[in-house]
Amino acid sequence: YLDDEEYEDDEYEDDEEYEDEDDEFDESEDDKVLSDEAENLGYTIDLQGGSPRFVNKNIIDWASNVDIRGSVEFPVLMQVLGMKFRFGAEIGTFNFTHTLPPGTDTYAGISAMGILAFPAGPGKIKLGTGIVGASPGFIMEATYGIRIGGVLDIRGGFRSTEVINATTKEELELGHTGWVDGIIVLGINL
Repeated sequence: YLDDEEYEDDEYEDDEEYEDEDDEFDESEDDKVLSDEAENLGYTIDLQGGSPRFVNKNIIDWASNVDIRGSVEFPVLMQVLGMKFRFGAEIGTFNFTHTLPPGTDTYAGISAMGILAFPAGPGKIKLGTGIVGASPGFIMEATYGIRIGGVLDIRGGFRSTEVINATTKEELELGHTGWVDGIIVLGINL
């Protein structure tokens, strides 16, 4: 009878060791799943066209054109508090022309952003910061669409751009400037 009790105590100790090993295994398994998801995503290239529809008061009397952008997201998937995100970079154009006479001034140039992309099925949320023309700025974007096969997706949505201190071609200081684009995106997963 006493031998049985000793045996049961040893059995529980062994179970605790196995539970510790299982916990270690579960943590590494989570990392492996995250790594596999990133590998499945690969590089993602987004080609985007958009046109500003809503602008702040500083550029209310400026006409806008269609802007184009391209971004690449790297095959690194990070997770913080359950939110999965990827790092990337984006380059694009912006172009506004003053409509009041004489109408010769423009606010145009190239934007370059570092981005965080939060993929969600065929949708995506992007946050970014960088340079808009010669001024610091940031973007927020939300798109949703359909996936075609495993390689392409087509999305539509909205994008907000904020510029800290916009300056036109003729050195007119516009100050804090912002606009919201309606956008169409073609995503290519490599």
